[in-house]
Amino acid sequence: MLKRLSILIMTILLVVPAMAQPKEGCECVFAPKAGQVQFQLNVGTGQFFNDMTGLYYMLPDEDGTAMGIGSDRNTLEPGTYGNAYISGDLSNLLVNQGSLNFMTRNYMVGMKVFVSDHININLSGAYMLNLQPKKDFIEGEAYDIAGLNVKDYDVSETPATVGVGDIYASKAILGAVTNKLMVQLGTEYYFNTRNERIFPYIGVFGQFKMARIESIYPYTGQYMSTDLPEGEGYPDMNYEEVDMYRTSRGGQALGFGGGINIGVEYALMEGLFVGVEVAPVCYQYTLLHLQVGGQDPYYAMNHNLRAFAFPQLTFGFRF
Repeated sequence: MLKRLSILIMTILLVVPAMAQPKEGCECVFAPKAGQVQFQLNVGTGQFFNDMTGLYYMLPDEDGTAMGIGSDRNTLEPGTYGNAYISGDLSNLLVNQGSLNFMTRNYMVGMKVFVSDHININLSGAYMLNLQPKKDFIEGEAYDIAGLNVKDYDVSETPATVGVGDIYASKAILGAVTNKLMVQLGTEYYFNTRNERIFPYIGVFGQFKMARIESIYPYTGQYMSTDLPEGEGYPDMNYEEVDMYRTSRGGQALGFGGGINIGVEYALMEGLFVGVEVAPVCYQYTLLHLQVGGQDPYYAMNHNLRAFAFPQLTFGFRF
């Protein structure tokens, strides 16, 4: 009896340490765990609306031409961006295609919170603000060869160009405020693999994008003819400043979309990883709004469906 008890005790002493040994592989080390938080930097395309030349393409002209976007060239040749009667293609001018060969680089900061060992809720975004104060036009002063007497000039011609030896004019600068915003919210499911450092995932996401520009006109020194007949003894009243009739202008684009994203992360070490991601399916609805003070608003919409868009490279850490 004592012999059997001794054998049982020895067996327990041998089995318990063996059961306490960790399983082969290190998925328990590199895999995400419930309660962990992940921060990452995304480098890729498609985070913002196209900014082209600083969103100025969304400012309506205020010279009597029709509101819209694109060139006012009087042509409908393929590859041109509209004319005086037809706006340009919104999918080319406004929507960032986000294709695999689109070379514009954008950066976005993201965060993931793991609610289980496989599922997370993620949020990412980026924002850009640019403020350009206005600068008024300062006219130049032109002198004759002797440099003594100021030349006479028509009141309707503010001297913007003078001689080399004269006092140069200073160009006006349009005051403008531009805002660009992108926010993405989603959820993802992580898969375990036989490789202890590789973790593919699949998820769904929703996006909101905004691009907005507002302008403030400076004094430009430009004049326009009035309906006062000439020869009435008031030559200076035959012209008046164009700036008296200029009002505020603005344009904005709102984007609402969503899709499916797939990716894979590779753990360089515990808590540190790199990854790649792409969206197999992504849809976006865009609403464009242009406005000139005192005029009717201009609205346009666009639907965009893409496949395997928005490739991104990610760097991050998890703790």
